[in-house]
Amino acid sequence: MSAAPIGAGIARPRAILAAVGHTYPALWSAVDQLRALRASAFPHWPDWCFLPLQASYAILSGGGDRRIPIERIHRVGIVSALATWRVTQGVYRFDPTVAAAVAATPLAGELPTDLLYRLPEWCVFIETPGRTWEGRTLHGFWAHLEWEDGGGADELRLVLDTAETPALALDPRRGLVPVPLILGDGALADALARVAESGRRRLAEQGLSDQDAHRPDPAQRLAAIQPLVALVLYLCAENAELGDGTRRPGLPKPTRTKRGPRLFPPDQPTTWEVGMRLGAALRQAATAAEPAPGAVPGERTRPRAHIRRAHWHTFRVGEGRQGHRVKWMAPVAVNVPDPAALAVTVRPVG
Repeated sequence: MSAAPIGAGIARPRAILAAVGHTYPALWSAVDQLRALRASAFPHWPDWCFLPLQASYAILSGGGDRRIPIERIHRVGIVSALATWRVTQGVYRFDPTVAAAVAATPLAGELPTDLLYRLPEWCVFIETPGRTWEGRTLHGFWAHLEWEDGGGADELRLVLDTAETPALALDPRRGLVPVPLILGDGALADALARVAESGRRRLAEQGLSDQDAHRPDPAQRLAAIQPLVALVLYLCAENAELGDGTRRPGLPKPTRTKRGPRLFPPDQPTTWEVGMRLGAALRQAATAAEPAPGAVPGERTRPRAHIRRAHWHTFRVGEGRQGHRVKWMAPVAVNVPDPAALAVTVRPVG
């Protein structure tokens, strides 16, 4: 009798976690050991970053002067995301109406980097039903923040689940796709440009030219990434509707052990419903706003319910109010019944 596929019968993100753990059996214990050295060896390591890519590189390479072959370098970003997600395992399932409205919100102007530090967990997995990435099914993606010791720029790291099967998660062509965004001044396009420039420098350091690597069209890449970043930003918003109102996601508390504090991963993922009441209210109000049979043409009716797109709010600061700052204002529901008054739809979690 043949063995069942790795991760068969369990949630897809968890199956991918199992597949990567199968490839690197000592990976999770190595992560725990390195995290235990954080306070003494890396005093500047911020609380909002669970595992820097430098740490993942050291684990996968074996440490010291050992190098990871270029055909496996993508695994560093994948391992950092999965190791970070492993300790909380939150799966975020958007209401389809809310997801469409948020994803369509343009990210014009400055990318609100400060808002990203408000992620509900160190790493989140956002489901993306019906979406694709460069012609492949996009089942969802992980999102977390990256910090580099030595003064490097912070990053928003996305790892896209386009794997043909969970067992192929680490395959360079048929597996997961890491997408880094180097944070700083400017818009989302500037963050992508910084990534491209960083990639060119690293290729040059290895004696390769920019033509040696596949480079997607920048405009196409920007259009594909923008909806994903918008979904991440919604989770960071002050008024984000997460869960059923009885509890919210958060960071786990370490358990005291003989070897020091440790974080023990949950036995299974937790699914957080996102915007379910708001989505139901939008659909209900939109139906109610439709003209009744026999209505007089031109008769005034209440405007249809909708989500006013997120926008940028610029204000003056500093001496003489000569400086400028910008804030990202979350999407606002207009002409929508109070979502809190609607019943919660309970869905089984697979």
